[in-house]
Amino acid sequence: MSAIKILVGEHDVILRMIDVTRRLLADTTTVNIGHVEQILDFIKNFADKYHHLKEEDVLFLEMEHHGMSRQSGPVGVMLHEHEQGRAYVKHAEEAILKFKSGNSQAVNEIKDNLLNYCALLTNHIYKENNILYPMAERLLPDAVMQAMSEHFDVAITATVNNEYADKYLKIAEELSRIYMK
Repeated sequence: MSAIKILVGEHDVILRMIDVTRRLLADTTTVNIGHVEQILDFIKNFADKYHHLKEEDVLFLEMEHHGMSRQSGPVGVMLHEHEQGRAYVKHAEEAILKFKSGNSQAVNEIKDNLLNYCALLTNHIYKENNILYPMAERLLPDAVMQAMSEHFDVAITATVNNEYADKYLKIAEELSRIYMK
């Protein structure tokens, strides 16, 4: 499978979790903090470590090697948005600690940060799928695209054997069954 198709497939899973998050937070009078923590675990490990690092350490690096700036332009914007997303997650985690310490108003901070994350990532994924990835396919030589595809296939095989990705796909599936009725 091509590197771009792998990344787009991962986007589909992330978008499903964004939908779950929005549904879960639609009524903050009954928020299941355990499910919020599962979503944050998914975001930090599947969306950020598993997916974003493929972009940052492989795709964006190759685009930089082929003339695109890492500080500005499309790659710079994507990197900035990854950092914004990490900040929302960090603030949501801090709000969970406040909530667990008895501050019931912290649920609003959790909601605000996660919904801001959802809005950011929805737009971010649209830009990557429809602008950045097609740009990469035009910019990068076939040999580079093939090497990235092989690199991602090896990474997927290794993580599936370690049950890492599988764990997060199961979380997405389970929470989807609960919230996407």
